[in-house]
Amino acid sequence: MDFLDTNVLVYAASRRVKDAAKAAAARALIQPTGQWISLQVLQEFYRVAVHPQKLAYSHDEAVQLCGRWRKLFSVFEPDMPMFDASITICARYQLSYFDSAILAAAERCGCDRVLSEDMNDGQQYGSVRVENPFRSL
Repeated sequence: MDFLDTNVLVYAASRRVKDAAKAAAARALIQPTGQWISLQVLQEFYRVAVHPQKLAYSHDEAVQLCGRWRKLFSVFEPDMPMFDASITICARYQLSYFDSAILAAAERCGCDRVLSEDMNDGQQYGSVRVENPFRSL
């Protein structure tokens, strides 16, 4: 099962010409069932979606997109055990807290793969492997 990092959703929603290849790849990755995101991913997506220098969506458009993501994906909501796992991953692998939280959430959801361009492609972190779906673009 796959866990999607924020950048997959950002590219899937991108209207920018420079993102065309990554947007097509991200849209092709999205499946109708069986994929996970976390509340953190939704929060980060909203922030990028409304940023005028990034996706430049209006608040209402970004909220609508977040609503679609919430219906399409299973959404993990963080709790204290996930926080504890995140800081353990952070220390063990010398990752940022937010990357560690993605990995901890993926592990808690039973995902074996995180799709992300932000972490080491091919790296195994416990039971979760990171794959960069945009590496060849």
